[in-house]
Amino acid sequence: MQIETHKKYDKMWAKLNRKQQLQALAALKLFIANQSDQKLRVHQLKGKYYPRYSISAANNLRIHYLKVNESKVVLMMVGTHNQLYG
Repeated sequence: MQIETHKKYDKMWAKLNRKQQLQALAALKLFIANQSDQKLRVHQLKGKYYPRYSISAANNLRIHYLKVNESKVVLMMVGTHNQLYG
């Protein structure tokens, strides 16, 4: 699977603390191995974030991504639930 990052993702990543970064990396590693793992609670978003998908990286940490095709995704945003959904 090919994974790219959006510049907004990169900026948000830099603001995460080390623990959050490690949680996000662990979730992405699991996502690469098995996109449908139930631990990740992957689901398509609605409203202004449609057609993006969300990954639950930790209890209060989410990763939004856009599926380009079956083998490529672009990571769009990362942060707490409040940071992403206001």
